[in-house]
Order: sequence, then C-alpha cells, then structure tokens
Amino acid sequence: MPTTESGEFLIVTGMSGAGRSTVANALEDLGWYVVDNLPPQMLRPLLDLTSLGGGTLPKVAAVVDVRGRNLFNDFPDVARTLRQRGSVRVLFLDAADDTLVRRFEAVRRPHPLQGDGTIVDGIRIERDRVAPIREAADIVVDTSDFNIHQLATTVSDLFAEEGRPGTV
Repeated sequence: MPTTESGEFLIVTGMSGAGRSTVANALEDLGWYVVDNLPPQMLRPLLDLTSLGGGTLPKVAAVVDVRGRNLFNDFPDVARTLRQRGSVRVLFLDAADDTLVRRFEAVRRPHPLQGDGTIVDGIRIERDRVAPIREAADIVVDTSDFNIHQLATTVSDLFAEEGRPGTV
C-alpha cells in the first residue's frame, strides 16, 4: 500500500449500507486511526497532519460518503489530486440493491438520499453519484454476501501487516 512519509492513508467510501462502519471498526481493531464522515475537502489537511506527525499516526483511514451532502460532490477531484501524490488508496464498498434495501429495512433508517421517495430511489441516486468513484477505486469489495464478521475478516486479510490489497 502506498505510504505517506509517516505511514499508510486509506479512504473508505461506497454505498450507504454496504458496511463502511463495520470496516471502520475493523480497521481500528487493526490499529488504524479512523476518521468517520469526513468532508472530502478535509482529506488534504488530514494527510498533511499525518505526514507532520512524525510517525505518531502510521495508519490513517478516512470514511467519506454521501452523508457529506453537497460537500461530497468534490470527492472525485480531491481523491484524484491526492492519489497523484501516490500516497492514498481508495477502498470502495458495494452491495447489490436488494441487499442494501434489506439492510435499511432491518435497521429502520431512511437512506440518506431518499428524501420523500423510497429506499430504492435513494440507492439509485447514490449509485449514479458514486459510479466514477467506484470505477477509480483501488480496491472494490462487494459485501452482498457478507455478515459483519465476514466483512471484518476480509478487512483484516486486506489491511493487516501481511495483507495484500486487491479486489474481493
């Protein structure tokens, strides 16, 4: 995994309901410093802070997603700029639409983009917005058939010291 002067930097993003919180918790269990719901515009300052930390934060992950509302629109450009520095990887979490609907119904929460529509409407809007991000991601994990324990194990396999990032 590419590193900053002081360590690794990972951006976790993807579909709402695909497991970003589970991934964040699993990364924390592996010793990563995780920042959740970070506006994309704060990624560069976080990366700079990580580099200035002199190794105090060797592994940093930032969760960036549509909860940032209009701020999320800048994510593709910000990520592209940071990745040109060669110091950032993007992990994209995805799942089938029926799986996402089932997960939202199980927790009885609305999709962040559904507005007055349905969960399916929110998923469709989000999928359109994140398509270019998914296409450019370094690692894509489809969580459709995972429970939280299987997803945590996958994260451990990918990001523990001996893990080798790829597509799952």
